[in-house]
Amino acid sequence: MTYYFYPLLEEKINELNLYQDFVSLWKQPQTASKENLLYIHIPYCHDMCRFCPFHVRVDKGDEIYNRYTEALCKEMSLVSRLAYVQDKSFKAIYFGGGSPSIFSVQNLKRIFEQILSCFNIAPNAEISFEGEPKTLSDPAKLDLLKEYNVKRISFGLQTYDEKIRELFNIAATLQDVDNCIRHARERNFEDINVDMMYDLPGQNITALEYDLARLQEHDFDSIDYYNLHYFAFPKKFKAAMASGELPQKPSQEMHFALAQQLRWRMKEMGYYDVADQIFAKKPKVCEYFRLLWGGGSGEYSAETIGLGASARGYIDGYSYMNFGNTEQYLQAVEAGKLPFEKCSKRLETLENRGAAFLIKFFEVSKSKADAISSIPKNVWEFWLNNGLIYEDTNSWKLSEIGKLWTTNMMLDTFESHQRELAMTALGFVTDRPGVRTGSF
Repeated sequence: MTYYFYPLLEEKINELNLYQDFVSLWKQPQTASKENLLYIHIPYCHDMCRFCPFHVRVDKGDEIYNRYTEALCKEMSLVSRLAYVQDKSFKAIYFGGGSPSIFSVQNLKRIFEQILSCFNIAPNAEISFEGEPKTLSDPAKLDLLKEYNVKRISFGLQTYDEKIRELFNIAATLQDVDNCIRHARERNFEDINVDMMYDLPGQNITALEYDLARLQEHDFDSIDYYNLHYFAFPKKFKAAMASGELPQKPSQEMHFALAQQLRWRMKEMGYYDVADQIFAKKPKVCEYFRLLWGGGSGEYSAETIGLGASARGYIDGYSYMNFGNTEQYLQAVEAGKLPFEKCSKRLETLENRGAAFLIKFFEVSKSKADAISSIPKNVWEFWLNNGLIYEDTNSWKLSEIGKLWTTNMMLDTFESHQRELAMTALGFVTDRPGVRTGSF
């Protein structure tokens, strides 16, 4: 499991009397200036990759995409008028999915214009746009992204192994990848990022090295390198792995060997290990991840406004999620209603969010004593005594061994109720092969 959002969502918000308190918060002006991220979710894909755990739709056609575009723009109007949002300035915008690049130039232009009309975007805001190589390589779309000052583009490559790509039902070809890189570089985007995965079925160090050698040839500006999560695979796929018909998940020993080899080789290739599973040629994490995870290195005040079906956000101690069902989302917004589906309980101490996400940045400044103090004393001592953290002049940092256990360490920091939710969620995805949650 990997936790991108904290606190975790509740399943029964009405029974817990959470919803009304959460909604009423949006009607009050925020009490302090905060850094902010605007997240735009476009859930559509042309095809469904077998490993994907996210809320995505494979509906196709201009009528569907046009309807979603209009609903998304209407949601922007609804949200931007809320008192809590009116004074916000956004330092970053992220288009995620799904594959936002499958939308037409006209629809993307409509969305960009509505963002600029509704929200206060900082002059030098980092705008990131995610896509898939086949449609993101379209020169007209890349020209549009440049027109609206997109600085960072990202797409899923996952692996160069053709057999694994076919097994995972990855539609884009490696030629599509080459085309996307070439056209993006011709337009001088500041950061061309790619998503990769390791711990693939049957993968060993030799297979990992094949991917790393190809990555070195392409020389991306940044790489998000994730270990594969197997819970989204359907029962039939898992049964085929268990029977030996398909290659099996690497052993735990191989998992750690792959992770250690990856970190060492990425450093050798000139990448900084800037955050958990994030590598970059520049020695700092992009604004998207920094703000999504609270602000960095023990900070916790940065907030995310999520727009679109299944979009996730965070404000003032609450995480929330829009309707994951796209039709429910569309009907709610078209009726002039806010499309909130779930929220979390409010954190008992907001500083605990800084404690949880300090793991993502591999360090916490000693000046952030409030974040450190929210971590149970016995947990901190366990980390220290087992070589997971160490002290330097101005901060506490994760060791190289600690970096292998980031999810476990993050869970250690959770408030007690949040730990209970995490274990419930783990049981849920274990018992339901093929589940697509987008929740963790």
